[in-house]
Amino acid sequence: MGGKWITIEGIGGSGKSTQVQMLEKYFLNSKGLEVILTKEPGGTNLGVELRKILVKDLEMKPEYLSELFLFEADRHETVKKIVEPNVSKGNIVISDRGIDGSIAYQGFGRGLPIPLINNLTALATDNRQPDLTILVDIDPIIAQERITKRGGDEFDKFDLEEHKFQEKVREGFLYSARINTNRVKIVDGSNSTDKIHQDIINIIEESI
Repeated sequence: MGGKWITIEGIGGSGKSTQVQMLEKYFLNSKGLEVILTKEPGGTNLGVELRKILVKDLEMKPEYLSELFLFEADRHETVKKIVEPNVSKGNIVISDRGIDGSIAYQGFGRGLPIPLINNLTALATDNRQPDLTILVDIDPIIAQERITKRGGDEFDKFDLEEHKFQEKVREGFLYSARINTNRVKIVDGSNSTDKIHQDIINIIEESI
């Protein structure tokens, strides 16, 4: 198979993080491949600090453009320090969120210009895109019900945004899927965890 970069996308509560863990086990146990897990933001040492600002600190509210710049900084670190070195070694890199998140959240959600986001992302990634993106699509109402059941410290700033915002974000993800049909594949996030996992495996076996 060779080295690959796979991103798993979806709104909060879609179950994407669970699918990242299951996909890691699939590659390790079924394929015997080395797997590196990462996430946006927070996959590198700098990313951990950026994640505190962008996701965890509810009092910290950057301007929308500043928010985008910080996500792109995190993305650049991830590509340079995790994606490129590991893919070149033949490893599988699986990222919990990726480049499409900025289109969905900062573009459709915050209202920043899509061409600006595309230009900054191209700069941050040296024009590199994931080999495959899985979009776990789900109705925001169902997603919010799941988030509410989590409790504890698992909430983040984006989970707390109003329903209208979540609808816009979902629309942004679906937009990315429409314009990147070869790269972005959609699975139904309302299905059972095992069914979603099997759908993802089927896509991987067909696509890469």
